[in-house]
Amino acid sequence: MTTDAPTSAIASNLAANAVGRPPIDVRRFSTGVHHYVFEATFADHPPVVVRIAAEHSRAAMAGALSLSRLLRPRGVPLPEIIAEGVNHCFSHLVMERLPGIDLGEVICGLTNTNLESIAKQVARAQNLTSQTVSGTRYGYAIEPAHAPRERWSEVLLDNLARSRRRIAAAKLFDSDAVDTIANMVSAARGELDALSPVPFLHDTTTKNVIVTPEGSFSGIVDVDDLCFGDPRYVVALTLASLMTSGGPTHYVDAWMNAAGYRNDRIFWLYVALFLVDFMSELGQEFNGNVLTSSVDCRRRLLRVFAESLRRID
Repeated sequence: MTTDAPTSAIASNLAANAVGRPPIDVRRFSTGVHHYVFEATFADHPPVVVRIAAEHSRAAMAGALSLSRLLRPRGVPLPEIIAEGVNHCFSHLVMERLPGIDLGEVICGLTNTNLESIAKQVARAQNLTSQTVSGTRYGYAIEPAHAPRERWSEVLLDNLARSRRRIAAAKLFDSDAVDTIANMVSAARGELDALSPVPFLHDTTTKNVIVTPEGSFSGIVDVDDLCFGDPRYVVALTLASLMTSGGPTHYVDAWMNAAGYRNDRIFWLYVALFLVDFMSELGQEFNGNVLTSSVDCRRRLLRVFAESLRRID
């Protein structure tokens, strides 16, 4: 183990060992929150992605390997793992580089037909994931028996507790929004806790869904664990992101339709919860990537948060 931050030189060595030749270029992706992620390109070999765990997230790298072995054979479109070193001093995976970029980088330029096709593929991947494992517990884990909570409402309250801590630290918002949603979660506890702990990919938002600039779906990346609960949770996160950025919410409509999900007050409670989560992320630093904000950005968040509350009532 090491406390040193992974560098491009380290990623280059790991890529060279996996492929059998040195890369001609290595660049770090700027969006990593839990890992250090690099793309290595070669003169005579397809590019690869090197994911290196931060010291606090080594277990997640082992989770990614385990879930790849579970999900890929069942048809979930994850990248092939070329080499693994989860027990290396820099815990890592070297993976196939799926063609394209995060959906969020191109979503505003895609047609409704493109968006509907991508949404159907994501809904299919979620459906396949829902059929893999089952249990009685809720929350984030690799295996259902290790999910941390007995009730779904507790997972939501955990999320809100994290938001409260971050908001208090950054001092960009007050805690009224957290209080509002926490009270709503408590009031809806019976309805929430009656929902089954369905396994789903919790980070297939406008990030981690890889598409070509023309709008063709390539696959899903960065699956380190699952969430056990209501699979609409990740759709609500995606809608919160699109509402905040001004992106095409038709994508979420298409996803909900393809999956047969209900657009009800519980779904909008999730959306409001994630808008509070976005408030809490501003001013935080993740692996050297600081999420800054402007006054206009904060005003927009508050505006769409108020809109989501109207949909709950």
